[in-house]
Amino acid sequence: MRKNQVVSRNTYDQQLNQLREKFVLLEKRLSLKADEIVFTMAVSHRKEIDQLKDEVIRLREQLKEVKRNQKGEYRSHFPLSSRKKSVG
Repeated sequence: MRKNQVVSRNTYDQQLNQLREKFVLLEKRLSLKADEIVFTMAVSHRKEIDQLKDEVIRLREQLKEVKRNQKGEYRSHFPLSSRKKSVG
């Protein structure tokens, strides 16, 4: 189209409607893509959380084992007769 060319009202309305439809389609595609990215990130974060949870559980078990070992070593250093007995 040339700069000073007149466009009919009907042509203008048709082109405007086509442009609106393209924007609506573009918005839908953009929204879908954003949803896909968020879902992918959520799945990734969920896996990472599960891995961290498993590691915390493993570390708790190791800590319990260390405490049991330390308690056993402490008791083995003192004969049973020298340990204080609770009064009650």
